[in-house]
Amino acid sequence: MTILLQRAKFKKRLMPILFPLMLAGCTNLFGSNFQDVLRNDANASSEFYMNKIEQTREVEDQQTYKLLAARVLVTENKTAQAEALLAELTKLTPEQQLDKSILDALIAAVKRDNDSASTLLKTIPLAQLSQSQTSRYYEVQARIAENKTDIIEAVKARIQMDMALTDVQRKQDNIDKIWALLRSGNKTLINTTQPEGNVALAGWLDLTKAYNDNLSQPSQLAQALQNWKTTYPNHSAAYLFPTELKSLSNFTQTQVNKIALLLPLSGNASILGSTIKSGFDDSRGADKSVQVDVIDTMAMPVTDAIALAKQNGDGMIVGPLLKDNVDVILSNPTAVQGMNVLALNSTPNARAIDKMCYYGLAPEDEAEAAANRMWNDGVRQPIVAVPQSDLGQRTASAFNVRWQQLAASDADVRYYNQPDDAAYNLTADPAQNQAIYIVVTDSEQLMSIKGALDNSGVKAKIYTNSRNNSSNNAVEYRLAMEGVTFSDIPFFKDLDGEQYKKIEAATGGDYSLMRLYAMGADSWLLAHSFNELRQVPGFSLSGLTGKLTAGPNCNVERDLTWYSYQGGNIVPLN
Repeated sequence: MTILLQRAKFKKRLMPILFPLMLAGCTNLFGSNFQDVLRNDANASSEFYMNKIEQTREVEDQQTYKLLAARVLVTENKTAQAEALLAELTKLTPEQQLDKSILDALIAAVKRDNDSASTLLKTIPLAQLSQSQTSRYYEVQARIAENKTDIIEAVKARIQMDMALTDVQRKQDNIDKIWALLRSGNKTLINTTQPEGNVALAGWLDLTKAYNDNLSQPSQLAQALQNWKTTYPNHSAAYLFPTELKSLSNFTQTQVNKIALLLPLSGNASILGSTIKSGFDDSRGADKSVQVDVIDTMAMPVTDAIALAKQNGDGMIVGPLLKDNVDVILSNPTAVQGMNVLALNSTPNARAIDKMCYYGLAPEDEAEAAANRMWNDGVRQPIVAVPQSDLGQRTASAFNVRWQQLAASDADVRYYNQPDDAAYNLTADPAQNQAIYIVVTDSEQLMSIKGALDNSGVKAKIYTNSRNNSSNNAVEYRLAMEGVTFSDIPFFKDLDGEQYKKIEAATGGDYSLMRLYAMGADSWLLAHSFNELRQVPGFSLSGLTGKLTAGPNCNVERDLTWYSYQGGNIVPLN
């Protein structure tokens, strides 16, 4: 007891001595030496650094935290907030000013102001930068090159960035970006680029060539990539392989023996199911090597249909079609465990599930295609007019997400309840209407909106979706739509072809049913390339509904064809 009391008294006498020393240590930590953190990576969230700004009394340290917060805000796509923070900075130390210069250059590049970004980089003494700062310097160079669509220069900059990176996650992210750049380049560019002594670039080019040369033969692709690793054992990508190529190590070629086709073949949705089945059967043709068990999902609960498919020994399910039935699988994925599933629809609940893909004629595909088309046509401030409905919300969201990826900014989305509303909103400021993407549910809506635009003198370029394209549209409609560009499935390019005439006869010429028929035909193709679709990045199939590839969550994306109304005719543009 006596010893405990002595210890307590000693501690009490010691604390007044230690406390000032502790404060002195804190002052040193948050004093001049604290700026050294600017030479390192910012690993915390912007919220963490914003809180530190409030908690810190020293103005100099507050400014350091503002620089760190702004740096992270840019990576979080909050550029405006980052700029607001930087505008608050005054009387910076040389180290702070250096870090701000790098950050200012990055923000300029993010905003696609390449001239300003390049000018700022020239003021930065590269030799004085830390490894972290060097990596950020080359990131700006990469962004400038990416803005100019100069793939090789962007890759070169990111190779320099890779050499400066020490954090494994940042290194992997950078490798994935290099790979994405090279994958986006055409084969001619990859095959004709000379590395000129740049060993790292030579390795990247050879990796891309190995991928391109074997993409159509996925069973050989894995071996080709392994051979590349043997040739370049010290390459950065040999240590940290591009993420989307890692799944190829377990690739097995698709083998289909028995398929369960789950469709609504009775009741109100029977016309949909039977049309898809007709396309599926015609694509199958005389191939009887694969057994197909057709199950009517209107005749029994989808859970019973899945159980029946398992009982029949079916290794793959094509379907179901109705969203409610797809949600049943999503709520209980163990029900289809051990089976490949090509769902013929998607829902808001869709997510990545092993051995499951989603395929359908989704309006999101058209919206993303419209964003790509408008961007490639030089449009930089698109207006998007969509109905106030589920269709409108889905297309607007898909368009805007893609536009943010392309332009780093939001599209101008305007909702309408009636065509008159859309026309009024679009004619309110004609000077702004350079290009408009109008989403409609039928051709009559487009006729009303375009007529109002014409009457108001608006000369905007009009893009629209496939729902305006109907077999019921007479030549008068096509003449009125002169110059309008729209997306649709490539199947409609050859109206005089034998296949078109056959499907036209089978569906009574109804374009909606013809699209479903084409979807059924492509379902057969997708079922026979299921593993390739899931595991081989960039693998594609040319189907009647478009060029088919797997996107996030194995959602099958369609590269659509663009058409234009010209002189009363419909002319394919690609």
